[in-house]
Amino acid sequence: MKLKNQLFFIGLIGILAMSCQSNKTKQLEKSEFYTDSIFSENLAEYRKYNVYLPKGFDTAKQYPIIYATDGSKSTEKNFYKLVLDSLIENKIIKPTIYIGSHSNSKIADSSGTLGNGDTMYLAYRYFEYLNQYYADTHNPELANRFKNHMKYFNDELIPSVENKFNQKLTKEDRYFYGVSNGAGFGLSLLNNHPNTIGTYLCFSTFGGDIQTNTWKSNVDYPKLYMEYGSEEPFFLKEDALFLKSKYDELNLFAKFNEYNGGHDYKIWNEKFTEIISKVLATE
Repeated sequence: MKLKNQLFFIGLIGILAMSCQSNKTKQLEKSEFYTDSIFSENLAEYRKYNVYLPKGFDTAKQYPIIYATDGSKSTEKNFYKLVLDSLIENKIIKPTIYIGSHSNSKIADSSGTLGNGDTMYLAYRYFEYLNQYYADTHNPELANRFKNHMKYFNDELIPSVENKFNQKLTKEDRYFYGVSNGAGFGLSLLNNHPNTIGTYLCFSTFGGDIQTNTWKSNVDYPKLYMEYGSEEPFFLKEDALFLKSKYDELNLFAKFNEYNGGHDYKIWNEKFTEIISKVLATE
């Protein structure tokens, strides 16, 4: 009888041990990069986004998250996964999540003409990233596209991602990255929702209502890293100088840099790597 009782307790301990083991959160053995999607009520369509999870990712832990535009670029995985893997593996930056929201490349409007007389075709991306809808030249159905896309990004994408990965973040834990029109959208987001994301990386910014937006003295606008090229249109530098004056006036943190070159992904990739190595540096 004693032997049976001993065997029973040994078996019970084994079951409990297995149960405890199964309840532990699973850590990734290697980093992952994949595409996911959510349905946007504001845009009335499914939207894709890329996800990078670092090696060792565990939903019981908290991670900084980089939210980026133009995640639909075919080269994104090759660049971001390799760079983030390397920086994290070499302990240059903290383990970080990266979310690349896809832009919509479908043709939305064909109004207007180019200088040579050809029809100008504009993708949904244009109306989602830039607040430049003109009633006399564009389809009325696109009038609210910019506003609805911003609601999607701020009110749907960010909460959905953080809920899915059990991330309870503050403004300071979130980062934004965008280039060209994607950076323009970022600066509109910065101005309209200053309490969502704490640090912005905006390169070669086209758009963003920089000089027409209202900049309030009692608002703690996010930190800003702005890059633009010496060979790019002059108004990019004008916008940067205007923003510098505003950030100086409001006594806020911002870094502005004019690099040698033009509208170039190779340069942007170098600057992205350089800046996140500083802002996400391990302590």
